[in-house]
Amino acid sequence: MRFISILLCAALAASVSYGQEVSASDVPIADENGVCQNDSAAADDESCRSNYSLSNAAQDDTIDVVIHALLKISDFVYSFANVRRIVKANEGQTRKKSTGWFSSEKYTVAFDTPALILTQDGAQERSKHRLFKYVVTPDAIKLFMEKNRKWFDEPEGGGEWRFDKTVTEKTKPFLLEATVDEATRVDMKIVDYDDEFSTKSGGLVYGVVVNLTRKWITVVFRGTVGTTDAFTDRDCRLDHESFFESEDDIFVSGGKPGTHMGFTTYLMDEKKGDQDGRKCLDRILSCVNEEFKSNPDVAGKGFNLYVTGHSLGGGLANLFAFKAAQLKAKKDESVKFLPEKITALTFASPIVGNDDYNKEFQYFEKKGNLRHIRVSNEGDVIPTNDVFPPASFAIKGNTKLYTQNGVNLLLYPDKEVEVGYRATKPTWSQFGTSILTNHKLTEYIKRVELPANKKVYQQTVEELYSAAGDFTD
Repeated sequence: MRFISILLCAALAASVSYGQEVSASDVPIADENGVCQNDSAAADDESCRSNYSLSNAAQDDTIDVVIHALLKISDFVYSFANVRRIVKANEGQTRKKSTGWFSSEKYTVAFDTPALILTQDGAQERSKHRLFKYVVTPDAIKLFMEKNRKWFDEPEGGGEWRFDKTVTEKTKPFLLEATVDEATRVDMKIVDYDDEFSTKSGGLVYGVVVNLTRKWITVVFRGTVGTTDAFTDRDCRLDHESFFESEDDIFVSGGKPGTHMGFTTYLMDEKKGDQDGRKCLDRILSCVNEEFKSNPDVAGKGFNLYVTGHSLGGGLANLFAFKAAQLKAKKDESVKFLPEKITALTFASPIVGNDDYNKEFQYFEKKGNLRHIRVSNEGDVIPTNDVFPPASFAIKGNTKLYTQNGVNLLLYPDKEVEVGYRATKPTWSQFGTSILTNHKLTEYIKRVELPANKKVYQQTVEELYSAAGDFTD
């Protein structure tokens, strides 16, 4: 089983082909006064953009603030899905526990106040843009866990939560409670969390979180948890249609951009139960757009939009952020109220598109509308390319057609983080005996906290982009 796990782990990686890059002259650039520097004729054209300069950086949070907050949210999305799954599967059910060598007794499972985390029985009318009927707060989750510890078994060191059939009372708080307790110190609300059709084998799970203290809205995607997700991960065939249905979707001429078939399918499949028959991605965007438009605590108040996730979740975050930027450029009504800049900060994100997808991604980077801070561990094969046999036999598609994008923060176990642009690495360079450990979120948490990284973390996203160099390579 360990060998199979290694194969699947390596199979998530994808490869790179270095083709012709988009030159900076391809995109009209404006100075801070709005005057086009490289195309005077385009001064009045919409394509002439105001470069998001370092003068704006003072308005941004530092990486220190963002990376720690989004890392915790990326961790939380796993545990919260487990907790909710256990409650939904066991509430009101008859279970049996051992009372001796040859005896047992039956009992009925009754969680204390499940409405603190499950909203489906609420009297409120559900918005067509959300699964939640009402917001769930960190305080509510904390209270629920305190009341119901006896029903849960949290594995040491992380992993999948289990239902505790022994109904053992526990006084020690779970790790999840520590995360939630920290979140209670800020004004944060989970406005949606959709795990409706997820199982132990996987499926698309995402959350939309409003942080009123930081003035953020965050979309977070869960990573791989089972075989359903694993088969999605391994489908590295290129989808040239879903994100690029028409010529209006392509901003860099001469290419044929394509995205990871498995990840794209998760986002572009029809959302089950959606009354308008929308795709999953469109349903999420409508929820986010509605928050920016109608939430009185958010609308017109300069909130930022972040997208995050670990592993598979990081790949979905990459694609989601790109699609939002693409739709903004097309002035699509579905993203009308989203901010002009979308920032993805991902952990252990696999490669999600080919070289021409990267050119499209760079187009929006150069316009200042799209940012991607890609955090990876040295020794983690998932963010790599050029998968070699026998691992390559476990995947579909030609992995050599893929490349990474965004600014890379490469984390080491014992020295300062390394900053680079794209920085795609081949699988062989990261392969070793600890590849499974190096991919775990617990290892990312450990390396993010390394004191040697503090200096780099004092920079903003824009300052990191500047430090990484010319992002046309």
